[in-house]
Amino acid sequence: AKRNRKAFLTAKEIMTSEMVFVDVLKLLNVDFRVAMSKATEQSDKPVISNEVLNKILDFLPQLQNFNEDLLRDLNERIQKWEEHQKVADIFVKKGPFLKMYSSYIKNFKNSTSILDDNMKKNPVFAAAVRQFESSPRCASLALKHHMLKPIQRIPQYRLLLQDYLKHLKTDSPDYQNTINALKIVSKVADHADQSTRQGDDVQKLMEIQNALIGQFEVIQPGRELIKCGELMKLSRKELQPRMFFLFNDVLLYTVSVASGYKLNQILPVSGMKVSKPLAEDFKNEFSILSVQRSFTVAASTPEERDDWLKTLSNVIEEAAQRKNTFQTVKLHATPQTSLLDKDFIVGHKAPLMVPDARVTMCMLCLGEFTITWRRHHCRACGRVVCGNCSENKAPLRYLKYKSARVCSECYVKIESDSKCDESDITSSTPVSLTNLKARFEKIRKSARSNKGVHANDEGSDMSGYLKSYKNKKWKKMWYVVKDKVLYTYRASEDMAAVESLPLLGYEVARATAVSFS
Repeated sequence: AKRNRKAFLTAKEIMTSEMVFVDVLKLLNVDFRVAMSKATEQSDKPVISNEVLNKILDFLPQLQNFNEDLLRDLNERIQKWEEHQKVADIFVKKGPFLKMYSSYIKNFKNSTSILDDNMKKNPVFAAAVRQFESSPRCASLALKHHMLKPIQRIPQYRLLLQDYLKHLKTDSPDYQNTINALKIVSKVADHADQSTRQGDDVQKLMEIQNALIGQFEVIQPGRELIKCGELMKLSRKELQPRMFFLFNDVLLYTVSVASGYKLNQILPVSGMKVSKPLAEDFKNEFSILSVQRSFTVAASTPEERDDWLKTLSNVIEEAAQRKNTFQTVKLHATPQTSLLDKDFIVGHKAPLMVPDARVTMCMLCLGEFTITWRRHHCRACGRVVCGNCSENKAPLRYLKYKSARVCSECYVKIESDSKCDESDITSSTPVSLTNLKARFEKIRKSARSNKGVHANDEGSDMSGYLKSYKNKKWKKMWYVVKDKVLYTYRASEDMAAVESLPLLGYEVARATAVSFS
């Protein structure tokens, strides 16, 4: 009796879920059409032609008729369960009509593409669709969300019939019917699997679109979500959490807020590059360089960092192949050892900004930064320089030739290489050629005695942060070993060492408690 009761409850669930599904079909095939008709009356002209509307809703009228008939039969069986304790025979009888689902599934991509194209080209139609989606009848869900339901229904039939079969005895009058019904439904479901996966992808894109705060159309023909996740962006003073969405054509850089994700940057993957630092101290970090914006981010583990690098590189390479270029982007074919990649032209692309915390002195004149001697970023090369070494502004191509603060070296280069008119190049405090030569001369003089080896020198034998014990205090410093000399720096991007120590003649021993007494 208990088994029969469970079989009845499962049969009833088949019927009630069918009732919900038929309501969805009515929403698409009836309510949506009515909403478009009302919108036409209000605008005094058709918001969309009947021909196009029929293409968007293709096969839905046939599905509605079929499922309304199926619902009537199921409902009748549940009402008279004591007389006819079976429902699977209905599916066997109506099996040939289930092939309509295959037609709908095959046409789904075409229907949604027509919907997208018309919403993009016809603002009045787009507004009418959004108004319908925001209505209580639509439960504030996207139209595509409801259009996915017929694709999802066939796998639901299979799961419900499998559950129903578990509660039937082998001598039940509906046992063989259920096995036959499962075979019929499974054939249709196998055809639906690929489209279901595609439907799931569309569902994910819709969820991102709903959560995104900003002007960007997530759902576009051919666009696929490749990867998403939170990374820590290295800002001037600290690491800040940012949410990234990688598609096969763009990378979205967003900020998590209470109501969703606020759009910060839209970065096309075409022309983008990625790299990782050579120093092991920054093993979780990697850099993303693009025309519009370049920055450094950190993953939580080296494995996560490598996964992002591999995925980004594959997407970039595929984008390059789609454009039929002979240039293949390869990950770390030649490790990046400077701020700029080999194809970088000053002012043409957004530079990778050196973090404040990794520099204690001007990267041009080597003057030490203090509370009054402040840091400034060159907007052309990304280096951290002092006020004296960044007195000028120059028009930068990646900023649409808007003037921005640049260092003295970049100012001279941009002024000589720029293809725009001389009148377009403005300067808040113009510097004469004589003063520029004098300044470079001063940099070279100081470099002879102080510069020596860069803190991030590519030819070093070893480098990294260590803590040194002096004056009864531990202090974290950056150390570089090169040519049998130990160089000491205050930060990892400093241009000059504060100390240097020839290592020949010294011995290295493990420190003990006596060493600090």
